[in-house]
Amino acid sequence: ASRAAAPSVSALVLAAALSGCGVGAEGASPSELTTARDTAQLERTAASCTPLCSGSCTPVQIADAYGLDQPILPVGEHVYFSGAYNYEASYSFFGRASKSGGSSGLIAQNLQRPPLFLSNGTSAYAIFRSPGNSGYGYLNELRSDGSITPVPGIDGSLFLSTTAIDSTRLYTIDGNRVWATPLAGGAGWTQVTQPLTKGTPRSLRVDSSGVYIVADDVSANESTVWKATTRSLSRPVKLVTVPGSIVSLTLDDTHLYFADRTGGLFRALKGGGAVTQLATTATHLSVAVDAERYYWFNGTALTATCKSGGNFQVLATVSGSQTSTPGILSVNDEAIYWRNYSQIWKVAK
Repeated sequence: ASRAAAPSVSALVLAAALSGCGVGAEGASPSELTTARDTAQLERTAASCTPLCSGSCTPVQIADAYGLDQPILPVGEHVYFSGAYNYEASYSFFGRASKSGGSSGLIAQNLQRPPLFLSNGTSAYAIFRSPGNSGYGYLNELRSDGSITPVPGIDGSLFLSTTAIDSTRLYTIDGNRVWATPLAGGAGWTQVTQPLTKGTPRSLRVDSSGVYIVADDVSANESTVWKATTRSLSRPVKLVTVPGSIVSLTLDDTHLYFADRTGGLFRALKGGGAVTQLATTATHLSVAVDAERYYWFNGTALTATCKSGGNFQVLATVSGSQTSTPGILSVNDEAIYWRNYSQIWKVAK
């Protein structure tokens, strides 16, 4: 099928601004007191959480690609993106942009579905759920030099739409169970968890201690984060249950961070326990973390909030075309990246 013409979309208007400092995140409304362990961990980050960009941030547009609808991923000197012009034909695409803003272009077009991107901190991959005649496999390594290498021997018999990786394995949810296969390929799928006892899985995360599954129970109007070990076949246990629907789950060494569809932003210990509400004004359903901060949209303000609960900084004010698709933020040691429906932006740290 030929590429569909993209309608004109007005540019995103951005004005960088530096906010003052306050106690807690802007718009915060804690629902429960943090635990002593929680507080101690946060205090360890307070001393080094100094303003980004030396206190004056400048947003830079690095790509213009109508139809963006998946999380973006910075790798090497590029930021990878994917999306679709529509879903009635093979109008999905896969592309990348230079981090410096020097070039942006599509790598593959006329795909049945947009590729998904995964990173374990050292390696990065693109998953094609329907490779077709694209020249790519189900799993493709994105290398820092810009090369893209299909991984042979990945079995595409399971539904590769809810995925995650750790240092050695690719995980997916199929039939209410988590399955895994080696990132090297060629060994088939192994069942990691027993079926969930309640809810429909929607997203998956993994770290060295286990897998985390977000499942919605529509009839009860609640959403649960389940956890299971990856070391042996196990039954998931409940960590967190909140009203509504959890989106944008992300992890650091000790905590879960997530948003809900009503503007709530939350944090909970990875071992379970009380949930702390960080804000009630989150938009765009997205949150990202690094060692010192969590990043979120406070209304139109792209905000970096110190995990210590003290300083916050507005990196940019975003208006114009917006999106409610989860996972639009990405962060690494160099910059914070975000997208709307047709553009990709960054703020260098």
